[in-house]
Amino acid sequence: MQPLFQLLRVALGHADRLEEAWPTTQWEQLLSQAKQQTLVGVLMEGVKRLPVSQQPETETMFAWLAAAERTKQSNRRLNQAVVKLTERLEQHGIKSILLKGQGVGLSYPDPLTRTPGDIDLWMEGGRDKIVAYIHRFFPHEAVVYHHMDFPVFKKLSVEAHFTPSWMYSPLTNRRLQQWFASQWATEVNHRQALPEGAGSVRVSTPQFNSVFIAVHIYRHLLDEGVGLRQVLDYYYVLTDPALTPSDRHAAAATLKCLGMTRFVRALMWVLQTYFGLKERDMLFTASEKEGRFLLEEIILAGNFGKYDTRFAHEEPGDGHWQRFVRKQRRSLHFLSHYPSEVLWHPVFRVWQFLWRWSKGYL
Repeated sequence: MQPLFQLLRVALGHADRLEEAWPTTQWEQLLSQAKQQTLVGVLMEGVKRLPVSQQPETETMFAWLAAAERTKQSNRRLNQAVVKLTERLEQHGIKSILLKGQGVGLSYPDPLTRTPGDIDLWMEGGRDKIVAYIHRFFPHEAVVYHHMDFPVFKKLSVEAHFTPSWMYSPLTNRRLQQWFASQWATEVNHRQALPEGAGSVRVSTPQFNSVFIAVHIYRHLLDEGVGLRQVLDYYYVLTDPALTPSDRHAAAATLKCLGMTRFVRALMWVLQTYFGLKERDMLFTASEKEGRFLLEEIILAGNFGKYDTRFAHEEPGDGHWQRFVRKQRRSLHFLSHYPSEVLWHPVFRVWQFLWRWSKGYL
């Protein structure tokens, strides 16, 4: 098994040592890979659990410790920002639910070990109300189908979501949006405390995340690339004690209705084989064939596809046509695996462009 996954299994408590001790060069390479996959904080927990004889040498250990501490400090700053922002929105009469990120991190044994990302808020009121509110402060922010940027912090990215996610296929997207709408009343009443007394915020429940995080990973895979952090998020969601067998059955039924069975079976194989997910926590039986394909994509692309050398990346000054062609080329790579989403992709992109133009959102 690859060194990354050996250490991950130790971090997750499925092993207590490596297959063999590693030289310093291996530890240095692994730290670089951990940063690419945004797993430094979690893997550092695995390093601490190793026998002293298998831990890295002092200088390399300090490099790991420093990187893990930066992760914790970033989480602390982000937690404070989330509480400040959601309280301000509430003062303006807008309720919001924290998606992914700091919310799903609460399913981790130590939320501060999860590498933080953006602040994603599912905001109350619908698209027109949210756009009008944000344009009062930032009149030139662009709008896309499911969200817009809300640049209230200089060094932290905030996305204001009208809906948590989307599908390219009109039929499955309609089903997904109906499901999201049916969940709002429950989710908006779910609050949890963030670590170290940072405050409490509305966060999505494990029941919601058992569907939403799978959709989120699917979207990243098809649109940009997905890293192991998102897969680890799903591992902790599916093993959350609050998730019952009935909840897993309901999640599986919803994902099947969204045409995602093939993808989730691939995800189950990755989680079972490399993360140690137990049979009782799985939503579907695992598919090794699809799982191997998915794992290869994860390893090649990394977080947000930043390290994928197979496809062109967005360049400053790219226009709508360049972005359309680039995304279409990437999408076609998945045609034989997820044909519905791939075939509807160009239709959705053209429709969204015309819709944004008609609304003055470009």
